[in-house]
Amino acid sequence: MHETPETIAELQAIIERSSKTAGPAIAVNFIGGGWQMSAEEFIAFWGEERMTSISTVSKSGLVHAAPLEVRLIDGKFHVPMFADSQRLRDHRANPRCAITSWDGPYRAVIVYGDADVSAATTVVITPTRIYGIRPPAGHHAYTPPEG
Repeated sequence: MHETPETIAELQAIIERSSKTAGPAIAVNFIGGGWQMSAEEFIAFWGEERMTSISTVSKSGLVHAAPLEVRLIDGKFHVPMFADSQRLRDHRANPRCAITSWDGPYRAVIVYGDADVSAATTVVITPTRIYGIRPPAGHHAYTPPEG
């Protein structure tokens, strides 16, 4: 959780751009009514490392999902990789992927991004869309931000 002000602004711009192009279901469930996370809330939600599900698509169109611990560093997701994994083959064939994570019924994120597979043991995913949900003020599950 050591994101720079520039990274926070960049993530906020992605969140705002995502909300403008969201489909109806995302707009109602993740954006409307004060449910949308800010970049600061997204970073706090992510913490140092978080268990996620990453979905990829193979060259032949098969969908794969894997539970993984992922780190958020400077606004990008760093994902550990095995050299012989299906996931790495998928990322090479199609860099687009989806990351989802949640910690209860009222806090969840969906991130779409592009994977860079140039590192030997880590894939770096740059977010292109971010949707994050948390309870709005007044909701029984609302927790005020720390600070």
